[in-house]
Amino acid sequence: MEAVNEGQDLLITCTMPSVEVGTIGGGTQLPPQSACLDILGVRGPHPSEPGANAQRLARIICASVMAGELSLCAALASGDLVKSHMVHNRAQPQLQMASKPQAPGTCLL
Repeated sequence: MEAVNEGQDLLITCTMPSVEVGTIGGGTQLPPQSACLDILGVRGPHPSEPGANAQRLARIICASVMAGELSLCAALASGDLVKSHMVHNRAQPQLQMASKPQAPGTCLL
C-alpha cells in the first residue's frame, strides 16, 4: 500500500506469483465447484482466448485477497480488531478465589 497523487489516493497492489488456478479439468466438474465457476463466469475454456478464464479467476482471487487485507488494515488502524478480540473471549477470565477452604474434590470456577 502506498499513498499516491500527493496523498489523495491509496494504491494497493497484490502479487501472487505462485497461484495455480484452473477452469477446466480436475475438480471443476464437481457440482459445487462448477456452480462457483459459473457464478464467476469463468467455467470452462474461453471461446476465443485460451487461458483467459483462468487469468480472470486468478484476478478475482487476488482482488479478494486485497479486499481482505484492506479490511484487516482498517480494523487494525481503528482499533476494532483488538476490541473484537477482547469481546469474543480473547480476554483472560477473572477467576474468583474462594473465601473458605473447599472440601477435597470440590471444584470452584
